[in-house]
Amino acid sequence: MSRLSTLSPAAVRAMFSSETDENIIMLLTIYYPDEANDVAVFRFADSYTGRLENLTTDSEVVYGVSSRGQDFVFLPMNISLPAEQDTGVGSCSISLQYVTREAIEVIRTELNKPTKIKLELVLSGSPNTVEAVFPGFYITGATYNADSINFDLTMINLAREPFPCYNFIPSYFPGLF
Repeated sequence: MSRLSTLSPAAVRAMFSSETDENIIMLLTIYYPDEANDVAVFRFADSYTGRLENLTTDSEVVYGVSSRGQDFVFLPMNISLPAEQDTGVGSCSISLQYVTREAIEVIRTELNKPTKIKLELVLSGSPNTVEAVFPGFYITGATYNADSINFDLTMINLAREPFPCYNFIPSYFPGLF
């Protein structure tokens, strides 16, 4: 079944129309790497629908998307989707145009092991309705320069996991011998 068949007609129109009032917005949620349950550290959107009143102060105005009670901060980003491969799922990457000292410090201290993320697509006219979800991706590498931060995303390949994890030897399975 194609992912296109699960999208609403408005989302398909927004994707394929040359001119439309609706925009497809990608929401990126990065989870804390050390938590067993999903605790979000950062929430970003590649477009905005208005001011985020909860994050706006007298000295700084923050734009983004409010979706399902969560605020996603607008941050210009590009995603390169994986190419089709015979060997399985390829890797993709996300490039964020946000390089600050604080962002580099977070990468160095917090993203030192695979970090779970979630990508979602919503429409600008109805940000509370998720059109598509892409779970199961992990940040496995991060590089940065003066212009951008690049995250390498991969999926856990369960076919490469050893099974079973124990050898069938008398010390582990005495009933077999």
